[in-house]
Amino acid sequence: MKYVIILVLCLCSISDCTGQNNKNKKEDMDEEKLDISRLARKGKKTVYDNGEVSYCWKYKEKDGTVVVIEGDKEDGYTESRIPKNSFREIYKEYYPSGILKFKGSLFGEHTKIGTWHYYDSEGNLVEEVDENKKFGKFGYIEVLQFLINNKYVDKDTFEGIFRIRITFWAEDLTWYIRVTTPGYIINEYEISGNTGEIKSHNVSQGGEM
Repeated sequence: MKYVIILVLCLCSISDCTGQNNKNKKEDMDEEKLDISRLARKGKKTVYDNGEVSYCWKYKEKDGTVVVIEGDKEDGYTESRIPKNSFREIYKEYYPSGILKFKGSLFGEHTKIGTWHYYDSEGNLVEEVDENKKFGKFGYIEVLQFLINNKYVDKDTFEGIFRIRITFWAEDLTWYIRVTTPGYIINEYEISGNTGEIKSHNVSQGGEM
């Protein structure tokens, strides 16, 4: 009888955990789901000639994070969150239903970093991709340190002192960095993602920023 009691208790515990996991999963899905009705109330409405309607809501949170949510019921919706003084953008895309389609972080000119999560139309996680694997030894953290060392970025606030564009090409594992300084002097770098070696550095006079 003792073994039967232990078995029953174990089964009950497993059942409770499963129920709790399902509850947590539903709560997570609800939290990640876009509130389309709120977007419609808060966002700017645009009506096109074909009758389609889209919304765009831009606002700034108390900590300085800039948020942009936009889209329509035909193609779905996107959400961009850029913290103050940051080169990282938190990006999400939603199905037309408002269910999360995928999410992850972007660095510079839309370079994916960290782990990206992909979901089916019911909100189930179907894939996780570690985008950091595409970098060599010189990843986005090293790029940020390069900008700090060259005084293009403030080391304490991580604020870009100058206008900076950063792109990573996975095909040749190369970072392309363009910095426009006061006086419209343009510094362009090509840096190896494998070694961190500066493959080229060109300086030119540009027009107004």
